[in-house]
Formats: sequence, C-alpha cells, structure tokens
Amino acid sequence: MIRSLLFLHLFFATLWVGGMAYTLLFLRPSLKSLPEGIKQSFVQNLYRRFFLGVWLSILVLFITGFGLWHGYRKDFSSNFLFHLKLLLFALMVLNFAYIYFFQYRKGKFSAIPSLIAINFVFAILIYLIISWIV
Repeated sequence: MIRSLLFLHLFFATLWVGGMAYTLLFLRPSLKSLPEGIKQSFVQNLYRRFFLGVWLSILVLFITGFGLWHGYRKDFSSNFLFHLKLLLFALMVLNFAYIYFFQYRKGKFSAIPSLIAINFVFAILIYLIISWIV
C-alpha cells in the first residue's frame, strides 16, 4: 500500500512540476513566433487541459501525502524541514488557485507564466528538502 501511495505521489508531483518546466522552458519561448490571435487560442486550450491536470495533482498529492505522512515515516511530524515542505506546498496551491481563478478564468494570460515560475521555484525547493530528509 505504501509503495502505491509513494508511486502516485511521485507521479502526480512530476506531472505538475514537469508541466511547469515544459511551459516555462520550452513552450513560452516557442510561442513568441506565433501571431497574437493564434497564440491566445492555443494558450487558452493548453492551460485548460494543464490546469485540469494540476487540480487532479493537488487532490492526489494531498490524499497520498496524508497517507504517507501517517504510514511511511512517523518522524515527519517532528521534522522542521517536513513542515517547511508542507508550507511550500500550501503556498503553491494558493498561488495556483490565484492563477486559475483570477488570471486564467478572467482571460488575463500575460501574468500566468511569471506566477508559474514562482511555483516552479517552490517545487525545486520542495525537491531539495525531500532529498535532504528522505
């Protein structure tokens, strides 16, 4: 059971973080060559699909994270770095909620990459923390 939870946790974390990396490092620079009308439609469809995956990832990460917290390592409750990881995850979720409800749903696509970059930095910090405490 723990291995299944760990697999799902890692898979959905990779889905979210990999999507951010793809968006920032590959897609965004490539979009500069497209005409504005085509770019707007393409980005809107892309974000719609990606953000659905992010919402699913948040749900799965929360559920599997809770299961791993109570079943994988009991000492996480007393580990400062683990609590820092939880704080960073909460900030990522809040930032994504802002992106989704106040940028994407209102059609304000220009600020989204900068906000995704903030979450990408938080994710890198989480990976560093996890590599230190596991």
